Amino acid sequence: MNISFVIVTSNVKKLIGNCLESIFETAAELEGADVKTDVVVVDNASADGTADTAKSACPQITLIRNADNRGYAAAANQGIAAAAGDLIFFVDPQLALEPGSARRLLDYMETNTACGIAGGKIVDPKGFALKASRRLPGFVSKMASALGIRCRCKATISQPKEVCAVDFSFTVVRKALFCNIGKLDERFFGTHADMDLCRRAHKALNPTWKVAYVPQASARVLDRFAMKAEPADFALYGEGVVRARTRSEQMYFWKHYCSLTVLFFALTDIAVHSVRYGINLLPRIGDADKRAYHCAVVRETSNAMLDTQLGSQFPTKPW
Repeated sequence: MNISFVIVTSNVKKLIGNCLESIFETAAELEGADVKTDVVVVDNASADGTADTAKSACPQITLIRNADNRGYAAAANQGIAAAAGDLIFFVDPQLALEPGSARRLLDYMETNTACGIAGGKIVDPKGFALKASRRLPGFVSKMASALGIRCRCKATISQPKEVCAVDFSFTVVRKALFCNIGKLDERFFGTHADMDLCRRAHKALNPTWKVAYVPQASARVLDRFAMKAEPADFALYGEGVVRARTRSEQMYFWKHYCSLTVLFFALTDIAVHSVRYGINLLPRIGDADKRAYHCAVVRETSNAMLDTQLGSQFPTKPW
């Protein structure tokens, strides 16, 4: 069997070496079991020398350099096109694979031939779960998010389970699934491309595809600041985090629901975050960082409604 690892990078020079090291250690384990592997790195115009660092650390990788940042979905599709494997592992460059984890995902896919997508567990340096399975974006998850309630499926799941969706931080996908339902939708620049693919997999009829979460397969974050909730990412990286999410989110709801759904959720976001902004103006209980975040959500949600025409158009300068 041939398997491929696809990594999309953007300014992760300090982390890519450790990520690749863990992948090649995993590849050595798998190749001992008559499995051939290849590794594809697609760099989205990193300004810190990530591509050069990756190539010097592991000259055997297939490296694709993009002249500009094409977004996650477009870069991942480039990786899929260059990959030789029947199974494609997507690995976030902020992660290191735990020993045996890829083997566990591979075993699950070999045993469950109807499964098209299987994701592993993401843990922090101390071993606590950060990401597990997810709900597909919809009314329940969106309202919970707007109200600040975590809506992930329980990270305490101990056995493989069919789920609605998984993040593509550490996930394996059959290439046959891409041939059947198409690759990632490149209109989703930063987020929601993985959720969109999971939704399309569930809708497929011939053949039908399943999505699974395999908690025995895990990957560890290399940076304690990685993969935090959006408010924490906003504090580190600024409004670009919110900008990418709001535009992708509105396009997702337009694609799978309608413009009225986009309008409803956008107005709900604006109302809820306006109230939370006002609360953080109060003396003693107010927080300047939270105030800035809620203000950014209101502003970027409003801008996204105009830029995407309620999710129906791909904005000319979306991100």
